[in-house]
Amino acid sequence: MGRNLSKNKIRNPRRAILVVSYALSVLVTLLVYFTGGTALVFANLMYVPIALIASTNGKIHGVILAAASAILIGPLMPLDVTAGVAQTPLNWIIRLIIYVVIAFLIGFFSDYYRREFDKSARKDKELSEAQIATIFSMVKLAEYRDNDTGGHIERVAASCRSLARLLSRVPGYQDLINEDFIDNIFKASPLHDIGKVGIPDNILLKPGKLNAREFDIMKTHADLGYNTLLEVYRQYPNNRFLKLGINIVRYHHEKWNGTGYPLGLQGTDIPLAARIMAIVDVYDALRSKRVYKAPLSHEESIEIIRQGAGEDFDPEIAQVFIENESEFRRIYESSYPVV
Repeated sequence: MGRNLSKNKIRNPRRAILVVSYALSVLVTLLVYFTGGTALVFANLMYVPIALIASTNGKIHGVILAAASAILIGPLMPLDVTAGVAQTPLNWIIRLIIYVVIAFLIGFFSDYYRREFDKSARKDKELSEAQIATIFSMVKLAEYRDNDTGGHIERVAASCRSLARLLSRVPGYQDLINEDFIDNIFKASPLHDIGKVGIPDNILLKPGKLNAREFDIMKTHADLGYNTLLEVYRQYPNNRFLKLGINIVRYHHEKWNGTGYPLGLQGTDIPLAARIMAIVDVYDALRSKRVYKAPLSHEESIEIIRQGAGEDFDPEIAQVFIENESEFRRIYESSYPVV
């Protein structure tokens, strides 16, 4: 469905230009006639619709319009309307040949570069998908260190996408969240805990509460992941997926009231993607069995998020999450046993 809509968005402008080009050809014909005939310079305006259609719709449409335009100001169009002087056949035949040749050349190069662009776009898309698949595989390998978190990255990815889409309909977020943002947060959210690959097993898998020293070490996973992605981002500074991933990785443990880590950011100083991720991550963690805790029910988890709104979480985002709690329950329970 989404792919078809994208294709329509590409086709419709070209179709519109097709119609406009034919309309311009007719207008130029009328202009030529009412200004006195082909002896005047206005006949040269016919190059405009020919170039327009050939450059956007290719050589076939270009040649067809070129021939039609040459006929419109051809044998029936006087050289001088007032004097009643007709064009010689050679005059309009040469014009027809010139129009067709110009349309063919413009259309030929337009078609060629369009094919090359499409080929390049497909390669870029394949490369991007391969890179994302590789990153996802690395994240899955890191997740396998802790068997209790199976399915976590798939669930948070789906939940982040759903929450971002819901927020995009809320006044104040419509200019911040578009389809590109939604797609990127879906792809980038699995990276959120990638820095945990640098945390020792005796801390990561400890079957109990961490002491202060251990917790300080655990908190470094945000900066470990951030520094890793930052090195990649420096090589690809225009990659919006990586930029969003960096914000999620480093800031998803920040809290609305400024008591989070690693920087103690407060309120909207915390990037939007990280504020979304914070709620989704906590909900999934609360509902999941971990080495240090038993799972909580959906109702208990929602109540904790409700209590944390305005303290731990962005209150507006938390409200949207709570209002649509059944959606996030469905996502969680579709990939994990019901608590």
